[in-house]
Amino acid sequence: MVDGTQVGPIADPDKTVTTRFSMVGTVASVLAGPAAPIVVPIAAGVVFGAWVYDVYQTSDVVLQRFMAYIAHLALVLRTLFIVSESQELTRRAIKLAVEFYLASPMCGEVVIRIQDHIRQLKVLERDSDILNKIEEVVQFYKIDEAEMSKLREKLHGHLVDESW
Repeated sequence: MVDGTQVGPIADPDKTVTTRFSMVGTVASVLAGPAAPIVVPIAAGVVFGAWVYDVYQTSDVVLQRFMAYIAHLALVLRTLFIVSESQELTRRAIKLAVEFYLASPMCGEVVIRIQDHIRQLKVLERDSDILNKIEEVVQFYKIDEAEMSKLREKLHGHLVDESW
């Protein structure tokens, strides 16, 4: 579910740092002499700045996936709670709730709403707004009674528990 987030290619900060530190070593060996004590710290600062930028770029993806995971989990659990009608949960009930959620348009819409929200956020707004957006997304999607009755029929028609 969470892998459905649509992001472009993201840099791996660990590989980037390794590559750029090798460049610093090359610069240091070329300028070995009186300029090295000045040039090497500047080059290392540039490498550090590039690494911070790469980490910042991947933070959007991590935040999107984390928010999507929480929203998907809450919505699947809500579906499971409604379908179970206070009965004992079985593996079959859990699988049906997950299948129902994955087949519903709500699954894709959650990801889109979260991605749009992340794109609009500014750096300093992230802390206060994330939890509110997750709550808003979860509260926005309701399962209508027709879909619930179909899912309950499907569940009660297969009362036998199955293996994972």
